[in-house]
Amino acid sequence: MKTFAYISSFFFLLQMQAQVKNEQERRIKKKDVPTEVMSWFKDAYEKQRKVKWFYQTDGEKKVYEAKLTYQNKKHSVEISPNGILVNIEVLIDFDEIETMTKKSITTYFETEYDKYKIKKVQIQYVGSIDDLEDLIDEDELDDDIKINYEIEFYGKNKTKDELWEALFDAVGNLLQIREIKLKATDNLDY
Repeated sequence: MKTFAYISSFFFLLQMQAQVKNEQERRIKKKDVPTEVMSWFKDAYEKQRKVKWFYQTDGEKKVYEAKLTYQNKKHSVEISPNGILVNIEVLIDFDEIETMTKKSITTYFETEYDKYKIKKVQIQYVGSIDDLEDLIDEDELDDDIKINYEIEFYGKNKTKDELWEALFDAVGNLLQIREIKLKATDNLDY
């Protein structure tokens, strides 16, 4: 039984390491956003005017993404083409993460990488469309809302020196990690 557990763990870790983030995002006009997507967004972010809309795909997942500043925080809202809310991400500082969670995440980085540098941290809210609307327009955090942390970081170890995106749960357990592949145009220096 122990052998099976070790083999299962090995394949799980192998699968996590093999994932690559190869996202493509293009700017779109507000008029090109489906009404199913806009209806929830207008209810939650009632009087928000400066919103940048994008259509995003990674080969499997296709979403509309609204990027905006709301209550002095940068928000990213992903909504599926049929109007289902995928998540809300809010840009935060690493120091804003609860102490024990931050310690768990830091332990992961220090264990897996010789060197690492955090580039971006977002708190991610996942839940029902109604609960997430209440979070935005009433600042009400329901117990049914799941909290994750999405962290982009540069990580260097014996085999890799790459840009990564890691997803951690509310207590700092690693849920997913993907290597970020930048397009050639993203790497040009002027």
